[in-house]
Amino acid sequence: MILIADSGATKTTWVLLDAHKNQLGEYSTMGFSPIFHTEKDIVTALNHSSELTEVALQVQELRYFGAGCSSEERNARIANATQRVFPNARIFVEHDLLGAAIATCGNEAGIACILGTGSNSCFFDGQKVHEVVPSLDFILSDEGSGTRLGIELLRQFMYKRLPQNIHDAFNAIYHVDKEIILRKVYSEPHPKGFLSSFAKFLYEHKTDVSIRALIAKCFDDFFEYRVKCYANYDQYPTHFVGSIAHYFSDILDECAKQQGVVMGKVIQAPIHGLVDFFRQERTK
Repeated sequence: MILIADSGATKTTWVLLDAHKNQLGEYSTMGFSPIFHTEKDIVTALNHSSELTEVALQVQELRYFGAGCSSEERNARIANATQRVFPNARIFVEHDLLGAAIATCGNEAGIACILGTGSNSCFFDGQKVHEVVPSLDFILSDEGSGTRLGIELLRQFMYKRLPQNIHDAFNAIYHVDKEIILRKVYSEPHPKGFLSSFAKFLYEHKTDVSIRALIAKCFDDFFEYRVKCYANYDQYPTHFVGSIAHYFSDILDECAKQQGVVMGKVIQAPIHGLVDFFRQERTK
């Protein structure tokens, strides 16, 4: 059996295939980051998934595509943890950017982007990914991501820059103040999950002019720093994966046109594209 995993900052989707490439199941766990999670954290979380532990000994190969898996040290942390849960499997750990590129570009050249809880981009030449600028995570970058959208919304709320009706609607739902925000962001675990949770509010109010402008500004920053950094960016399709790209695709498309970016595919999750790829790979 082969297990394919697509792991973001908040969620990991796992798909199990049998020897004949038939899908046996699809499972969800929390997202894992080798930047923030230890091997023990990952093993503990996986062992809490009864669906995965039931098939763990039967898994012969694990193909894992994960956020933050961009160095040998980080990848080894994921590999070591998953090997303890799937002891009979050959483990392959790759960056989630490669997963996004495979799912959207296939074997063609293009720019592959992630807009979910976090954000990232790469140029894919049909075989390999190429990064021009590094991803610096949510404090220094993550332009256009759910985390960045949440940061900008909280800033506008705390600075009292939102229209009164939007301010009141936000306050009625979340009841946050300075102390709560600072504690959640700087003292408690998983600040990205907290910050990106406010994307739901933005989606529900995206027809408001001020909210639409806030979202567009975040996307414009993404195009400026994470797409236009690639030579001849306007000559290749720019594809997106992730929940933010999916739910705000109309605004994303508008911003792309204004920035001279050729929009390609927008898919919510790359997992099924990855499954299709490995199915085809095994028929060659």
